[in-house]
Amino acid sequence: MKIAKPFKWPLVLILVAAAVVILFFFRMYYGDMRALKGFMASYDRFDRCMSVVDDGGGTGALNQAGEALIELQAKASLRLSSLIRNDAALMAEARDIADLSRRELEAANKNELHEEYLALREKRTAAYAHFRELGGVR
Repeated sequence: MKIAKPFKWPLVLILVAAAVVILFFFRMYYGDMRALKGFMASYDRFDRCMSVVDDGGGTGALNQAGEALIELQAKASLRLSSLIRNDAALMAEARDIADLSRRELEAANKNELHEEYLALREKRTAAYAHFRELGGVR
């Protein structure tokens, strides 16, 4: 009669627990990256729409910019985990960019304060450059 060796249950449990923890943190990091990329894509869409407005696109371009602004504001409410560097600064900067974008679109709708519009555009582009710098995207 052969005696079976005891199975190494503690080792298996440790390996399974380690795999679960690694997958959990990977999923959090992947969600953070997806949120950042989504915000950047909606910002690019808004920026393209505002360029069309600058070129004299008319009310159709303003409507498209308004839709892009709604999407940008929704994506600006992103929540990042602490796995991302500068997570709090990135979230605050995203909200600031959305607010500057809203104010810029309002100034474009008024059509009478061109200096204010240009100043808001410069602030928005500077804030987005700072956002990309914080996110590690050059």
